[in-house]
Parts: sequence; structure tokens; C-alpha cells
Amino acid sequence: MTSTLNVCALALTCALVPAILTATPAAANEKPAGGGCPWAQDVKLDLNGKTLTLNQEAFSAKGEPLDLEGYQIYPLLDQLKLRILGPRGQEWEAGLTRLSGGKRCQAFYVGKPFLVSDETGDRNSLILVR
Repeated sequence: MTSTLNVCALALTCALVPAILTATPAAANEKPAGGGCPWAQDVKLDLNGKTLTLNQEAFSAKGEPLDLEGYQIYPLLDQLKLRILGPRGQEWEAGLTRLSGGKRCQAFYVGKPFLVSDETGDRNSLILVR
């Protein structure tokens, strides 16, 4: 009886594995409708219970700070860091991961932000290089 079940399980496995393997590469190679980067997606940051959502345009090569809901966000692409300055002077850092494919396809993932400084201070006194 157990040998019959083993044979049936083996037959089922042999039938399903090729179907799964042929379906997966086709889905991975599909291009998005907009013609953009397939892995470009919005990034969510959790800062003390506050969730901020950044789109991929925030990670431009210009390096200009982004002001979002009272938070100033500095994408330091050359250092693969994201600096966030809170409304009360708190400072967070998060690591960046750059994914690229081809000439135009580039996206960034952001790691979990950690608090660098929780001192209340002047918002304009941010030190970008440590």
C-alpha cells in the first residue's frame, strides 16, 4: 500500500515540476505595461510608527533633498545611504541597495532605518558626511 502511494506521489511530482518550471521564466521576463524597470516599486520607511512612502524618482542622481510630511530625506547614492531628518531634529540612516539591468533600468531598495541621533536641534545643522 505504501509503495503504491509513493509511486502516485512520484508521478504527481513528475507531472507538476515541468509545468511549474516552464511557467516561472515566462512570468519573470514580462515587461511592465509602462515600459519601465520591472523591479522599480515604491519604498516604505517606518520611522517610529510613521510610515513614509518614496517613489523611485526620489533617488535621482541630482542628490537633492526631498521634503515629505515634515521629514527631509537625503539620498546619498554615492555612499548607498539614505539620511532622514525628522521634524524635531531626529536623524535616521538606512542602507540602499541598487539594482540595475541594461542601460535604463535602475531601482533602489531601502533597508530598515535606524536612529542615529534623537537630539532635538536645529534642522539646518545636518552633517551629511560622518
